[in-house]
Amino acid sequence: MPILSIVLFVFGCALLIYALITYLSKKITVFITMSASVKDKPKRYAEKFAQLIAFLAIAPISGAVVGLFLDIVIIPIIVFVVLFIGLLIVGIKIFMKEFY
Repeated sequence: MPILSIVLFVFGCALLIYALITYLSKKITVFITMSASVKDKPKRYAEKFAQLIAFLAIAPISGAVVGLFLDIVIIPIIVFVVLFIGLLIVGIKIFMKEFY
C-alpha cells in the first residue's frame, strides 16, 4: 500500500530531521524535567536524546520499506509497532545507563 508507506516514510524523516536539529543545536526543543545529574551536562544529554530519536526513526522507515513490497496493509503496521517498541526498550536502556 503506497499511501501507508508514504505516511510512515514522512514520519520517519520527520523524526530524523528533529534528531538532527536537536543534535546540532545541543538543546532539547521539548519541555522535560531533568534531574540534578543531567543539569551538569545538558549538551551531552541533548546529543544522546537526539541519537535515541534517530534510533527510533528506524521503525517507521522499515515499516515503509516493507509496505512498498506487500499489498497487505496490516504487515507494515505490525513491523512498525513491533520495531518501535523493541527499539524504544533498547534505546531507553542504553540512554538511561549513561545518565542515571
